[in-house]
Amino acid sequence: MLRTLPNRTLSTEPQLSAVRAHFAEHGTALCNAAKLIDGDAGTARVLRIMSSLREASRLDRTTRGKLVDLHRLLSLDPFIDACEPDFSCYVLLDPESPEVEELCLLTDQLFELLVEIGELDEDHDALALALPAEDAA
Repeated sequence: MLRTLPNRTLSTEPQLSAVRAHFAEHGTALCNAAKLIDGDAGTARVLRIMSSLREASRLDRTTRGKLVDLHRLLSLDPFIDACEPDFSCYVLLDPESPEVEELCLLTDQLFELLVEIGELDEDHDALALALPAEDAA
């Protein structure tokens, strides 16, 4: 169904490389998980992210936001407001099904990716702050 993510644009940005690697490995599973929750719209959401990753030369704010939104979808966060107080919308998914177990694993892996991206940003910012100090010396 999905093609691999070729690097049409060369990028040395570690965040983009990490996201591309994650989607190359888990893209199909993420599409299936998003479809389980949000139907064809969920699949389209993941495919749009993958399409933007193919063309990107860096991981921009828009793509980061889409990754966070995907995590919210997979963790069922946007559905909390749509549910009745008894959370009846969760009845749609059987907690003991293998699909839900895979969904939980994919959600955790996506969260780890988001943390990794944040840590790489902090390392990059620390390096940027250290460069002017070296120039002054």
